[in-house]
Amino acid sequence: AHSGGDARLAELFGITDYIFVGNLNAAYNGRTLCRNNIDSIIDMSNVPGESGDINECIDASTEKKKRVLVHCRDGFSLAPTCIIQYLMVKQNMRLIAAYELLRAKYPVNIRECHQNVLVSLEKALRPGGNVDPECFKQAISRKVAWT
Repeated sequence: AHSGGDARLAELFGITDYIFVGNLNAAYNGRTLCRNNIDSIIDMSNVPGESGDINECIDASTEKKKRVLVHCRDGFSLAPTCIIQYLMVKQNMRLIAAYELLRAKYPVNIRECHQNVLVSLEKALRPGGNVDPECFKQAISRKVAWT
């Protein structure tokens, strides 16, 4: 049986005014969704690879000033990766800046396969830009103490 202490597992975090990130528990916790006025939910946990449609989904909500929760099972890698790439593509943010924005508000732990996707995207968005994948990976694999 679950105790009341499990409520913290249903946390979600605002990254911008309208974009929130969280895990599966947050997405299925009505009280958490209501408290944060979440209007739409994008479930990344069953999406194969990276999906371009995610940006249109986020835009559809944010343009109407509706709050959207992007979540995956654990909430630490795929969902943050989707939000980072959205910020890079739609808000013209640099990879490190978008990553730092998320990390400042949320305990991200981006897996190497997702890091590779983000580094490739940065190279595609900024050809000729000096993107050293190893530098980036070192920057985002620094372990952040959350205790």
